[in-house]
Amino acid sequence: MRLIFAIIAGAIPLLAFGDDTLSSKVVRLTLSQDQPAEIRLGTHGITTIEFPEKIEALDGFGFSTSPAPDGPDLFQISFNKGTNFLSLKAVRTGVEGNLTVVLGGKVYALYCKEATDPCFVVIFRESEGGHSGDAGGRTPQQTAKQVSPARLLGFLDKVKAFPTLKVSAPEVYQNMDVAEPNANSGANGIEVNLKRVIRDDALDSLRFEIQLANKTDKDFFYDPEGFGVRVGNDVYQQSVSDAGGLVPSGKAQTAFFIVTGSADGGRNDLAVTNKFEVVLRAVQGEADPKKRAADEWQEPPGTLPTAESGTSDSSGDKGNGANHPKSSSGKRTPHRVRKESKNPPEPTPSPAANQVAQHAE
Repeated sequence: MRLIFAIIAGAIPLLAFGDDTLSSKVVRLTLSQDQPAEIRLGTHGITTIEFPEKIEALDGFGFSTSPAPDGPDLFQISFNKGTNFLSLKAVRTGVEGNLTVVLGGKVYALYCKEATDPCFVVIFRESEGGHSGDAGGRTPQQTAKQVSPARLLGFLDKVKAFPTLKVSAPEVYQNMDVAEPNANSGANGIEVNLKRVIRDDALDSLRFEIQLANKTDKDFFYDPEGFGVRVGNDVYQQSVSDAGGLVPSGKAQTAFFIVTGSADGGRNDLAVTNKFEVVLRAVQGEADPKKRAADEWQEPPGTLPTAESGTSDSSGDKGNGANHPKSSSGKRTPHRVRKESKNPPEPTPSPAANQVAQHAE
């Protein structure tokens, strides 16, 4: 019994020492342009380096994806475009060299050398000038960069043409994540089908394509600027949308909207594989009966709303009518116009999916 106790007592310090040795293989460093970071590499295993942003460019002498055994290459490198990490391995003992990495338009230097005690993983935190990590190495949520309305509308147009461009120009979506969940939800005769989700990480934006089907005997009116998605307990409101605001009885309409950042001004970093619940605001009361949405979505023209065809201004002023076309009722013809939410509502009071068709009751 004493012998067993002595063996166990001696093994515990060895295990603790082994844990400390392995934990030292994971290194956390502060990313700085003022000083190169030293990376210890081995010849029999890889070292993976993680950066806080996607890698825009790499440059270095002696780095190759397929180094020859007796060639001039010093390090083997593995990197996939559009990711925020790479892997390195020393080709032989005693080699050293520098690798330049470009992140967010800024250049950083890595000093790579072969070592007998190589790192397994190197995780970079942002410098004090950015969003530095805490003592545990965790990086706090980054503040989302302001995205101009023009870029969001360009993103919206680009992804609306996804079915065509993915065949004719697939490089357009090279750095985007795409998912087609085809998930259904809804209540009270209004069905919501989430057809496609596309993420542009540079904009921290996700674009949603949904189809609203009205199975009731009444027209369904909704706020075209009131879209959002719920992920768990969090709700993310739209930044831009392209929707008609009306689904006629027995018809289906396609709508598009974009979610950018989070409610507190930070990045959302939402993956397209999340389980999204679409939320929208129903409009109560009767709307203008002359405002009808088209049965099927069509690419909207890049012009301002125009008047209904076949009508003229009752005043007979043709000059003014040419510049400001109106219908005989004096109202502009309804058009789907992409809008940007200038004052997005707070996420907390957003309605649940089962509230989308209260008007139909």
